[in-house]
Amino acid sequence: MKLVIVGAGKVGETLVAKLTKENHDIIVVDEDPKAVDTVVNRYDARGIVGNGGERSILLNAECDTADFFVACTSRDELNLLCCVLAKKLGAKHTMARVRDPEYFNERDTLGEELEVDMLFNPEYRIAVEIAQLLRFPSAINIETFAGGKIAMIELRITEKNPIVGKSLVEIAQTYDSKVLFCMVTRGDSVFIPRGDFVIKEKDTVYIAAPQTDITNFCKKLHVFKQKAKSVFIIGGGKIAYYLAQELIDFGVDVKIIEQDEKRCVELSEELPRATIILGDGTDQEVLDEENLKSCDGCVTLTGMDEENVIISLYALSQKVGKVITKVDRTSIGKMVKQLGLDTVVSPRNVVANQLIRYVRANQTNEGEGINALYRVHDKAEALEFTVSDTFKHTGIPLKELNAKLRQNVLICGIVRNNLVIIPNGDTTFEKGDKVLIVTTAKKITNLSQIVK
Repeated sequence: MKLVIVGAGKVGETLVAKLTKENHDIIVVDEDPKAVDTVVNRYDARGIVGNGGERSILLNAECDTADFFVACTSRDELNLLCCVLAKKLGAKHTMARVRDPEYFNERDTLGEELEVDMLFNPEYRIAVEIAQLLRFPSAINIETFAGGKIAMIELRITEKNPIVGKSLVEIAQTYDSKVLFCMVTRGDSVFIPRGDFVIKEKDTVYIAAPQTDITNFCKKLHVFKQKAKSVFIIGGGKIAYYLAQELIDFGVDVKIIEQDEKRCVELSEELPRATIILGDGTDQEVLDEENLKSCDGCVTLTGMDEENVIISLYALSQKVGKVITKVDRTSIGKMVKQLGLDTVVSPRNVVANQLIRYVRANQTNEGEGINALYRVHDKAEALEFTVSDTFKHTGIPLKELNAKLRQNVLICGIVRNNLVIIPNGDTTFEKGDKVLIVTTAKKITNLSQIVK
């Protein structure tokens, strides 16, 4: 597939890094020669220096034959203009980054009027993910599939967890659990476990089931935490705005600490039900004065990774129930987990995964494209598909189909007529089913590819 990406900033570079691993032909356009050189030198991509809003530049970038066109500069208007031009030149699918709340709230109308296939907003997407975690604080990360019918959560196994030393069969029998262990990471190793797999301390496990079943399982393990009812947000940028909106709608008390006076006034007008505090979130006196230790959750969203890490560590020392840290740099993200900050979020990774899902879903015309994609780990993915007319293996029990399944593919759940089925040997695929799989296999774009 040929992809043209306008904008070689954080999101653009992350998108190139992930998509080049899938062997796409990628051309990057940016006005900054250094940004273009950086991407071209680091990845298998071509580069063009210029304004993506100019027709001649887009033609040089072979936009007229592009399968996918992504505009992710820092300017919403330019991104929309680029997509309009790209579509007129012949690009098949166009995607624009739109961050301004006024534009984004009109995304359906804008997309239809301007013929832009997808409008994406990294700040909004990351806010939605953070809000999910605050509603289920037991998880390090959480993703939902099949319209929310199936959840997949990530749990870190500590020394005191009662499942340490038990096999998955023993866990199911002991706790009468209705959850499925989809994947386990241990150091740098990734396992798609069988029934005899034994859980060890410091493992990270990925569990799939309806959320009520996951909640019951966590309660039996005594690792369940009640959803956050009061949340501190440090930093008042766009993510904070979207997150506060999400939380307030669910009845959560929100307090935002922001050191820019003008931004505080804006937030006070935009979020009348939130408490806006003018202050420095890195100042311990400010945090203590506002009684940080009494809140259920703390989310650090300043523009500096180091500040976010330091504030999060302090919140952790104050026994705040759920601490979520925004970190943009991948190298820092890996290090902070060693410090006990398990829940680390990255806007650039979230939106890159969203766009990869869109690309994968539209690579096939067979009606079996991806509904949802979640990067469970660098080496594994969770994928949701719909069983279509073209899928040739309906009605066959999984115990008969297992021999034909690709290695390292696990069927995690099926939703049929709004009912969730945790599959066993007698389970079959039927037309219209929503199917969730976890796999370490690369570049699966349709359901038929899970069968040899």
